[in-house]
Amino acid sequence: MRQLLLSILFLATVGASVAQTKGQISYSMDFSSDNPEMAAALPMMQGSTMELYFMPGKSKVDMVMGAFMKMNTIVDVKADQGLMLMEMMGNKMATELKKISAKATENKEEPKVETTSETKDIIGFKCTKTIVRDADGGETIIWVAKDLKAVLAGQKQFTAKGIDGAPLEFSTEKNGMTIHFIATKYTENVDKKIFSLKVPEGYTVMTEEELKNLGM
Repeated sequence: MRQLLLSILFLATVGASVAQTKGQISYSMDFSSDNPEMAAALPMMQGSTMELYFMPGKSKVDMVMGAFMKMNTIVDVKADQGLMLMEMMGNKMATELKKISAKATENKEEPKVETTSETKDIIGFKCTKTIVRDADGGETIIWVAKDLKAVLAGQKQFTAKGIDGAPLEFSTEKNGMTIHFIATKYTENVDKKIFSLKVPEGYTVMTEEELKNLGM
């Protein structure tokens, strides 16, 4: 279960930097693992979704992991800070994120990006198959919609030089679990009020270090 949580938290701390557009992208999520212990816990993750909201300089990622956990991450690119809200087993926790851009690039080599000629349609957008290889030999295949100028930030495989557009389908592996994302809907309108960095009532504020000490 702890490895499952680590995998989810790794994915949920993404933000978004944007250019020339705004909107909302909805994703469905599928989980798989060769680890029997993790695989046994995956049924509770069925029906999981991710929502990416973006406008120039701001973003919000909402993740719902079945009936198990909810996590929201809001990023203000200009202020270089954000807010992560997590609900799990009746507990509500909030963590204020500082100096996001520096942490995203700290001690990390720039991955290599290969843009192929292969394309396919996802929710009405032409997507190009893009292969991203990191310094550790890991490989991620991303289907990028160049007509949507939104990119996930906070994870190097989505912000590497050569990726120009929004990832509408991708898989990522962490701690023995693979999660496959595919976009199901795009909506152009988004309310800027959802990008507030104010901690809602009822949440216990924790530092990033305190969150790490809990094994997350």
